[in-house]
Amino acid sequence: MIDYSVQDSVAFIRYNRPEKLNALNNEGFAELAAALRRFDHDDDALVGVLHGAGRAFSTGADLKERLGAVAAGTSDGRRLPNEGPEILACDNWKPLIAAVHGYAIGHAFGTAMTCDLVVASEETVFSVPEAVMGVPSAQFWEQIAAAAGTRFATDVVLTGRRVTAVEAREFGLLTRVVPSGEHLTAAAALAREIAAYPQAALRETIRYRRGVLSAALLRATNATGHFKWNASGQFQESVRARADS
Repeated sequence: MIDYSVQDSVAFIRYNRPEKLNALNNEGFAELAAALRRFDHDDDALVGVLHGAGRAFSTGADLKERLGAVAAGTSDGRRLPNEGPEILACDNWKPLIAAVHGYAIGHAFGTAMTCDLVVASEETVFSVPEAVMGVPSAQFWEQIAAAAGTRFATDVVLTGRRVTAVEAREFGLLTRVVPSGEHLTAAAALAREIAAYPQAALRETIRYRRGVLSAALLRATNATGHFKWNASGQFQESVRARADS
């Protein structure tokens, strides 16, 4: 589900489950984490580009396997595998660029925001549907609020509404918006530009930036950790309805 290649000091990490719009199940998240670890320790790669095959960056977590299992009581939603630690607690602090197109939904939206730079194709649509399904979204709120402000973050998280690339850029969530289909080319050019600079100082900036983000996400997790959302009847009904649709 995840491909890895290196060209001109740039690692390309690709979601490759296009038949599911790159939604990842538990196996896919394990593969993504492994690819990020490989990038972190790959001496041939200075900058990474995360992108998606087919029509979308990613529609997030596979609903049936991930949240469906939580709703059925066969999985603990607080211990599902994810790639966050491989970005926020890595060893070498290499810059990571998200090249986004089509859809960046839920978990994938959060992953893109965790990346250091985000280049988006102009048709891209973002959304955070977790809250309207009954899943805590404090971490999403922290990520969006840090760039776009608390009012915008609250709007996006509480409504689950779709946000266009133009609106996301206006609110500071994106680095660049490019014409449709040019997201990967633009991200690769940006990566090569960054790879040409002295790396030590850049990595110190990345280390600090991710440290600030990590502290904010930990604060959000600790503040909402008491909420037993997986036991909510409304959550279970919402997931079943969406999984069957």
